[in-house]
Amino acid sequence: MSRKVLLVVLAALALAILAACGGASGPTPPDGAATAPAKPAAASTAVAAAGDAASLLSSGQAKLTAGNYDGAIADLQASVSKGKSLDGYFALGNAYTRQSKLAEAEQAYNEALKINPNHLSTLSNLGVVYYQQGKLEDARRTFERALAVGPNDAATYYLLGATQLQLKDLAGAEKSMQKALELKPQMPEALFGMAMLRKQQGRTQDAIAGFEAFLNGPPAQDPQARAEAEKMLKELKGQ
Repeated sequence: MSRKVLLVVLAALALAILAACGGASGPTPPDGAATAPAKPAAASTAVAAAGDAASLLSSGQAKLTAGNYDGAIADLQASVSKGKSLDGYFALGNAYTRQSKLAEAEQAYNEALKINPNHLSTLSNLGVVYYQQGKLEDARRTFERALAVGPNDAATYYLLGATQLQLKDLAGAEKSMQKALELKPQMPEALFGMAMLRKQQGRTQDAIAGFEAFLNGPPAQDPQARAEAEKMLKELKGQ
């Protein structure tokens, strides 16, 4: 199975994740600190520097939300150069991802994880970046880390299942897709992924039923996913 086909819905889900948290701080980490602890304001210059970093972060997040990715990257790079922060690196990774600068996004997300290794959104987005680069083992390990933090996240189970499919771990993929659908029965991406799994397993009738369930369910994030499902369905029915 071509990785490009499943990437259609995976990329759409990744964009949904970014849309949900790309323009603002990610979910509050388990330790309750969304950013690195601020240094004591020992002098007015330190206060000014911290203020500049915060202002640049806010500006960069706003530009990211508005779709001005070049401007966002410039502000966010300046912000983290003045004061490293989880929010700064996370938003920077999102901006790079939007521009398909995946190596740079990977680096930014890893910097965020140095500050908080358990930041769920960063782990999920880093896993997507690894997947998009074809670093499938890295993607699998990262999604597993994300699930250790957020064990009831249907999207991450789907992402793990999609990665396992590419690694030809069909048993693992089936378990992950089933878990995603247990948590969110009408999740379009997981319905698509399960249908792809059934096709790869040679379970033609189950694959047909899966693609029909996908097409009859809630719309996926990307209309191209629907076109791919219709194409697969025609092939399976011999049309």
